Amino acid sequence: MPRKHLVASQTNKKQQSQAKLWQKLAREIKAAVKVGGPNLEANPRLKAAVDKALQNNLSRESIERNINGSNKDSTDLAIKEFECYGPNGLQLVISALTDNVNRTISNLNGYLSKLHAQVAKPNSVKTFFDSVGYIVVFKDQNTNVDKILELTLTYNIIDVIDQEDAIEIKTFPTDFYKVKEALIQNNVKIFDAEIKLLPQAPILSINTDDKLRLEHFIEACEADDDIQWVVTNYEGE
Repeated sequence: MPRKHLVASQTNKKQQSQAKLWQKLAREIKAAVKVGGPNLEANPRLKAAVDKALQNNLSRESIERNINGSNKDSTDLAIKEFECYGPNGLQLVISALTDNVNRTISNLNGYLSKLHAQVAKPNSVKTFFDSVGYIVVFKDQNTNVDKILELTLTYNIIDVIDQEDAIEIKTFPTDFYKVKEALIQNNVKIFDAEIKLLPQAPILSINTDDKLRLEHFIEACEADDDIQWVVTNYEGE
């Protein structure tokens, strides 16, 4: 089902709690450097973290500071991923970056309780999501679906979706950066670009109470310093 005004919707999300988002992006950069080193081309996780930081207007100065200062930071951050089932077929994958796993689990269980959801066994939920290169580009006089199809013809594209104010492009992760670079070289304006988990069978509607509980759950996770991101199989408005 096409989502109307995709750009406007995602812009609102990006504008919410910008300072909190920047803090989480900085943490991800530090963690990526500790795991794979400071070389962007040799560290895919760091490259993805820097791309996302730039996309969300974190300054280059701040990015460099976090890359160069990561080795001086003695904080030991653990990466934890949680797969959860919610009411009426709702599925969630939650990623955390934390220096206190017990605190993170305790907080998450509290959020899940209010959602009427619970943690599931590893791979029991994530198996219903695919890792996909996801790019959103602005539509204008020079950018339409035909042009995007032409520019991406030689790459491994999963889907190109025409929305009211944007075009969504889904690629295999291996071709994500190639497609992104091809678009940039042809002056296509990119609004959003990242490798993310997308549901294989999205839910397009849930009842009002479940929707409200889900909104409150996501708000709680966004406000939590330890939780980096949440994905669900709900794709309704």
